[in-house]
Order: sequence, then C-alpha cells, then structure tokens
Amino acid sequence: MENRHAKVLLHLAGPTIGSDVRGIVRGLAALAGVARVAPGARVARLLFIDYDPTVIGERTLLAFARREWTATRLVGV
Repeated sequence: MENRHAKVLLHLAGPTIGSDVRGIVRGLAALAGVARVAPGARVARLLFIDYDPTVIGERTLLAFARREWTATRLVGV
C-alpha cells in the first residue's frame, strides 16, 4: 500500500517572548501522523511539515503551533 503525505508550510511570525522554535519542532514531530518537520534553511521560523492527512489535519498542526507561538500563520499547503 502506498503512503502519501501532504505538505504544509507554517511561518512563526513576529517575536514571541519565551517561545522556542526547537521546542515547537520537537512537539510537532511527536504528533501522530507527522512524518517530518524541518525548519527552513535560510529562515528558521519557516517550518516545512510532511504529514498524513488521514491521521492529522493542517488545522490541528496550526492550532498546536499557536499554543506555543501565537503569531503562527499557515503560508502554504
């Protein structure tokens, strides 16, 4: 059976006191259905996420990131 992953791009906008990009990356990567979370090469606050849409949705990913970094925005799907 072929496993297809969807991709989403999140931007952690604006400075947020006490927020840690690495912590958000680790937290997102631990969610069921998330295959990979990678910060951007040039901009660490861009997160490229590969996930299984049958297990988790983009809104759930966005909501999780917003708990730690309130100015998170969905940039691309």
